[in-house]
Amino acid sequence: MEKKDDLLAIERIIGYHFFEPQHLIRALTHPAYANELIQKNRICLTQEAYSTLGDAVLKTSLILFLMEKGLQEKGSITQTKEQLEDNTSLAKIGRRLKIKKFIRLGRGEKELWRSGEETILADTIEAIIGAIFLDSDAGLGVVRQCIGIWFEPELDQIRLENAPKKKVKNSPSSSSGLSRSR
Repeated sequence: MEKKDDLLAIERIIGYHFFEPQHLIRALTHPAYANELIQKNRICLTQEAYSTLGDAVLKTSLILFLMEKGLQEKGSITQTKEQLEDNTSLAKIGRRLKIKKFIRLGRGEKELWRSGEETILADTIEAIIGAIFLDSDAGLGVVRQCIGIWFEPELDQIRLENAPKKKVKNSPSSSSGLSRSR
């Protein structure tokens, strides 16, 4: 996976160029892969911490996107955010981005891919988010751009039934001829 061509390929897919490629490599390193290297007395950091960081960054970003779309009530924001960030949704995004071939898995995980695919993809998407956040010097705007692109189809489907309606002021030139007094 550390081949330069592979790194460039996944950077194109996710829409972000890493200044420090080790962040991307770590984000793609499943714990089982690292354990196999550790057993051979090699140091290898896993995606776990990056996944935890990415989860927090994703939650914050999704809340901001939902507020920008007009959701303002805590309950509707929380419910919608939870649907967008569950393992099924994250795995769907991972499949859409075709990141599977870049994930560094242990031999055992490769055999169990079918049963653990959803979790592996979800954790990796979160880890990539964490890696981008770190690589961009904690640039929330940078990582939000990537998240916005990756989640665009899902965000476009959000219904704003609970969103506050914008009040339209009638102007003197409106067809009804009525104007609002102040």
